[in-house]
Amino acid sequence: MSNKVEKGEIVFCDLTIIHKNIKHKIEKVVYKNDGCLFYKRSYLEKLKIKVPVKIEDIKVISRLGFEKKSKDFTEVKANNEKRNKTTGAYE
Repeated sequence: MSNKVEKGEIVFCDLTIIHKNIKHKIEKVVYKNDGCLFYKRSYLEKLKIKVPVKIEDIKVISRLGFEKKSKDFTEVKANNEKRNKTTGAYE
């Protein structure tokens, strides 16, 4: 499996990050590629890092898909079926 992650792709992976010339490894994280920085605060606070960091290496475990591109709402059709007042089943 290729470790190249396209822009906007969401993957489950192991990351190697660099902060102040020190390498840190973060295992089993969901990462969305929207640039070259990793800024998920919950993982960085455990390493006592307060700023976004540069990603050196990505080891992809599985690919989850891409982010939703459209900002539109989906249309929902109303349910026209009637319910039985006693049992609650559709008639």
